Amino acid sequence: MSKIDFSKEKEHVKKLLTEKGVKENHAEIVADCFVTADMYGVTSHGAAILPSHIQRIERGGYNLDPKFNVIRETAAFAIIDGDNSMGPVCASFCMDYAVEKSRESGIFTVLSRNNNTFGPAFYYPLKAAEKGCIGITFSNSPAQMAPFGGKEKMLGTNPFSMVIPCGDKDPIIVDMATSVVAKSKFKEYKAQNKPLPEGWALDINGKPTTDPDEGMAGLVLPMAGFKGYGIAMMIDILSGVLSGASYLNNVGRFYSENNACMDVGFTFIAIDPKIVFGDDYEKIMEEYVDALRNSEPAEGAIIALPGDDRIKKFKENN
Repeated sequence: MSKIDFSKEKEHVKKLLTEKGVKENHAEIVADCFVTADMYGVTSHGAAILPSHIQRIERGGYNLDPKFNVIRETAAFAIIDGDNSMGPVCASFCMDYAVEKSRESGIFTVLSRNNNTFGPAFYYPLKAAEKGCIGITFSNSPAQMAPFGGKEKMLGTNPFSMVIPCGDKDPIIVDMATSVVAKSKFKEYKAQNKPLPEGWALDINGKPTTDPDEGMAGLVLPMAGFKGYGIAMMIDILSGVLSGASYLNNVGRFYSENNACMDVGFTFIAIDPKIVFGDDYEKIMEEYVDALRNSEPAEGAIIALPGDDRIKKFKENN
């Protein structure tokens, strides 16, 4: 596979967006977000999803001239209205806001409502890490999972991500949904005429299934069973309930044709480690990474850290 030309791809995506009426500075953010996802190998959330966003623009599903109002704020947190903007636009604003405020308080949290899906979760804390902050984000999403023991879609797959800068070492990147797998994987297995692995899906009656069609009609299971279910609930309460956004199965769907805001809830946390810990933070984290990398591996194995696969792909594309 050929390398991705970041500048060329970004300009192409930006052009397509501005032609549809997206402001140039907003198109810049969305293009950077999607192409960065591709650079790190997260193609499911990269430029391939652009046509769906353009269709949403064409049917009036986004506010292309949003005003991000701060609804409530203290020294510790802010609640920001996303004003039905394109998800990456408000999400980038919120992460930047959290980083800026963390320079004063050490730790700052932004909650946001009236939003649409923000795409690749890792993008936002990665931007915070590039500015020397530990970045954390999580978001609720349209319902795809049932409560434990149930069969009705009530909880989203609710992604979360944390990126930790490590001085001169590569950052640690944690990025995952709370489901055992993205539901889009079911389509891949169907296309390959393969059964789903055990433990991935339930049918419409809440019974385990390995049939891709039954899984697509039914439910995806949470990662780690009851633990993943609990984490999905935690994210839904913090990002949805606490921000004033929708929650549970009230979160709107991206492909809805009623043009309404999905009302997704976001959470962004920025931690300035030099304020919280001190000037030795980078040195400590470099030693931390080295200690893990140099620990004794199992026979035939290599010690890996979260994000290694994505960073490897990013370096291959440069």
